Amino acid sequence: MSATLFRTLFEHKAWANQQLLAQLIEHRSDEHAKSWRLATRLMNHLNIVDQIFIAHLNGIAHGFTGTNTPETPELSELLERTAQTDQYLIGLVSQLPAARFDEQIQFVFTDGKAGQMSVAEILMHLITHASYHRGQIGRVIYESDAKIPPDILTGFLHRNRQPNPQQSL
Repeated sequence: MSATLFRTLFEHKAWANQQLLAQLIEHRSDEHAKSWRLATRLMNHLNIVDQIFIAHLNGIAHGFTGTNTPETPELSELLERTAQTDQYLIGLVSQLPAARFDEQIQFVFTDGKAGQMSVAEILMHLITHASYHRGQIGRVIYESDAKIPPDILTGFLHRNRQPNPQQSL
């Protein structure tokens, strides 16, 4: 898989995360407090897992004992933290030498078991993990009668990339 494709996938992830968090902030209500707390916990989990694997990629300790935090952050804090993490990942894949994608990373999962994944496998895990949980959150939002924000890669590309008229098919 190319660095260009990874960059596109992480740009899409950042866009979809921001759309979803903005929707959660805009439509939060006391009537659906339990649903919004679940959605916030899922988004926090998504961000914590990103931070854990960023630490693994950098060969540093992450300090987390689980894949979520005991406290539930405010959505505004989570919006900012998620944006920072997403921008870090976009920058990382933009500068990553092609040879590094196959590099094997050894680490310890938060359950204490040893793990080993290639850099590309870690990056794909972060993409698919985020997509999976955004889908769960979309269902929570749907059940609360709020509009589900767009989350499709082609929708992202359509909104953010204009075709080059000089290129022919």
